[in-house]
Amino acid sequence: MASTQLPLETLSTWAMFNDVDLVDVEAREIPGCGLGLLSNKELSREEETFDIPTLLRIPGELVLSAEAVENYAKVDKNFRQLLEAAGHKSTRHDVCLFLLTQKVLSDRPKTSLKGGVSTPWTEYVKYLPPQVPVTTLWTEQEREMLNGTSLESATAAKIVALTDEFDELREISATLPFWNELFWESDKVSLIDWVRVDAWFRSRCLELPKSGEAMVPVLDLANHSSKANAYYEENGKDEVVLLLRPGCRVSSGDEMTISYGDAKSGAEMLFSYGFIDPASAADRITLPLIPMEDDPLGKAKLHVFDGAPTVEFVRTNGSLSWKSPFAYFMCLNEEDGLSFRVLQDTGGSRELKLFWQEEDVTLTTTAFEQHIDQHPLAQIFRLRVVSVLEDLVASQLERLATGVSLEDLDESLNEGGLVCGTCISAAATLREQETSLLEAAAKALEDQKTQLLADENVVAYLGLMEDAQNDLVQDELSNEDEDSS
Repeated sequence: MASTQLPLETLSTWAMFNDVDLVDVEAREIPGCGLGLLSNKELSREEETFDIPTLLRIPGELVLSAEAVENYAKVDKNFRQLLEAAGHKSTRHDVCLFLLTQKVLSDRPKTSLKGGVSTPWTEYVKYLPPQVPVTTLWTEQEREMLNGTSLESATAAKIVALTDEFDELREISATLPFWNELFWESDKVSLIDWVRVDAWFRSRCLELPKSGEAMVPVLDLANHSSKANAYYEENGKDEVVLLLRPGCRVSSGDEMTISYGDAKSGAEMLFSYGFIDPASAADRITLPLIPMEDDPLGKAKLHVFDGAPTVEFVRTNGSLSWKSPFAYFMCLNEEDGLSFRVLQDTGGSRELKLFWQEEDVTLTTTAFEQHIDQHPLAQIFRLRVVSVLEDLVASQLERLATGVSLEDLDESLNEGGLVCGTCISAAATLREQETSLLEAAAKALEDQKTQLLADENVVAYLGLMEDAQNDLVQDELSNEDEDSS
């Protein structure tokens, strides 16, 4: 879809027509950061004061939330038809449908198809950047730099999910005459357009106290800083306002920044926002877990598990910890006391149930760390889990070490314009962060494994297993001797 951009200088006019009050800030191009908000006067706020400088004020009716999408559907019968046929999946999905619609409406010739209700967002989308540095919009060559990182599989999975969403949208909307003409005749909309509106939402949405997940025009130009000098809130008039933080003093021309939060890892920041702030990124990595290939219960485990099949490693003040409810579940077998049964309820429906030691644990699949606690082989089960995680970390470190050379990329592909410098820098930061964390995880898991191997119950169990294996070998040798005689 051809994209028409409006010059930033016209944003103040759009703001005036839509009652957006840029009180003491203005939108400007910030070198290395794209667009941003700058203070246009000297401002200060004492720690304890009721005199709070308001920098920006946005009317509540401009906030793009789930409720706003529903309200738009009430005034545009065509969009209501699309939303009922292809929407109501999530706030993100519905907002993306709205953004895609506004983008197409904003770019269509005035002499074309009638219909489609314009909103302030119809013009505002022309200020949104066509390029967003989130990994789903990286080129294939740029995504190669993610090989071995936690974002390799996450980005691939997201692209598959977005492709499936787009294919479903095309299939459904092609049967609706208005939308078939607006979207698909002359191939006005393509997959990259859907990926882009998703990137707009993920990189710009805020969590508002009243409206929930939402995009807020103009406020979404504010960049992140670990030392933010401003914050946003919804006031009693349902307006969204940008306020100066307590104890802050800014000069005219200073950038006004907000915090996107400090709970996201570097990978999550790059995935959602397109950058990594080492000062605020949480020292954490999440890796997917896959049931063992020879596990006959593997598919059933994934089916009933109430959560994500992942492991999370976190480093806090130099101390490494990990959490993985699925790892405890995936390392148990039928001989341990795990079983699945298909049972019929009073209504005649059949349902897959999970049992542990003959107790129904279908509703507590994430609690196997506690379920195994009183089992005589609890330490053996823990040893299995640690061993599986140790192998996973070793494999991930190996892939990071043998992956694409960022130095080579910097010298070759970057010179040819195939890979952008911002992507190289972000990928290098991510690889460095995750390598350091995984090396710490490998050491911690090795220590845990050593402790478990020294446990008296584990020593006794492994001794019995060794004796049983020796007896089996001896029996096989005896049988061979009898056969030869």
